[in-house]
Amino acid sequence: MNKDFDKSEIMEINWEQQKAISSPLRSRLIALLYEQPMTPKQTADLMGKNPGTIYYHIQQLVKHDILEVESVRTEKGIVEKFYRAKAMSFNNPEQTSPPGYVDGRTANIYLSKNLVAQLSEDLENLFYKYGHLSYKEKDTEEQLSYSVEFLIKEFSGEEKE
Repeated sequence: MNKDFDKSEIMEINWEQQKAISSPLRSRLIALLYEQPMTPKQTADLMGKNPGTIYYHIQQLVKHDILEVESVRTEKGIVEKFYRAKAMSFNNPEQTSPPGYVDGRTANIYLSKNLVAQLSEDLENLFYKYGHLSYKEKDTEEQLSYSVEFLIKEFSGEEKE
C-alpha cells in the first residue's frame, strides 16, 4: 500500500466521513498518521492518551476510509499494524457554500490559550500583509472586493475519550 503522499492532495469525502473526522482528537490522529505510519500504541504514547481510546478512534477512521493499514509486522508473535492517513485535506462536494463564498478552511485542533492568542495575532498580521500587497499591486492587477473573516471558537461536539 506504500504510496507517495502529497500534502496538497485533497480527498473528497461524504457526510458520514465528514462527521467521522470532525473532532480535534481525530484531526490530530489524521495529521500524525499522515506524516508517518504508526501503530495505535505508538500513536497513543506520542499523544499521551489511553491506547484503547486511540485504537477505537483509529478503527472509526479506518471504517470511514480515512486511514488505511500501510504495513503489518509480526514481532515476537505480536502482529503490529501501521496505519497511515490517506490525506491531510478534505472536501465534501455535497456541502453547499453560501452566496459569494470564494474559499475557506476549517480545522478542529487542540490549542492552549497562548497558542490561540498567537494564532489570532498571526492571522491579523496576515490581513495587514495582504492589505499592503494589495495596495502595491493596485495599479498592475485587476482587483475585486472581498470580505476576509476568521473565527476561533471552542469545539462543542461530543468526543468519546
